[in-house]
Amino acid sequence: RDALGLSRRAQKLSPSMARNYGLVGDALVELGRYGEAFRAFDHMSSLKPSLASYARISYARELLGRLAGAIRAMSMAVQAAGAQSEPAAWAHVQLGKLHFGRGEVGPAAREFRGALQALPGYVYALDALARAEAARGRHERAIQLARQAAETVPLPEFVTTLGDLYWATERKSLAREQYAVVG
Repeated sequence: RDALGLSRRAQKLSPSMARNYGLVGDALVELGRYGEAFRAFDHMSSLKPSLASYARISYARELLGRLAGAIRAMSMAVQAAGAQSEPAAWAHVQLGKLHFGRGEVGPAAREFRGALQALPGYVYALDALARAEAARGRHERAIQLARQAAETVPLPEFVTTLGDLYWATERKSLAREQYAVVG
């Protein structure tokens, strides 16, 4: 509620700034007021089509279970990122996750590799690609990727992925070590 109030104040001060509509929409989503939020995202996009506006529209569509529409919007976000390495990598990972959520492992892996081309060593892409490789039955490659992500930035999600891969490949003691790190 506080974020909504602040973002609405910003919107009143500068009604032509697209970012303010994104902030209003973000706050409305968190409050469960989806219709208003999606209208704010649409207005944001009409003011300034960008990675930020397309990503928000993608998320809105995903919330409604419209994954094909979410993929189209996130594809536009990838295009909008252009040559900006980190934003492009982030958008590729998000697009890959949408594909992965639909069971489309090949297109997901392609997007995760695209993220790594945009930003080599991008840990979120390494972790996501590890999951895709595991889904393809390529466990050793998955472990390599997961280990690289977890050793670079030992976030619980990366360490857990590595632990889960060890567990799935019957390396229980290595899995327990990773789970202990998370603990």
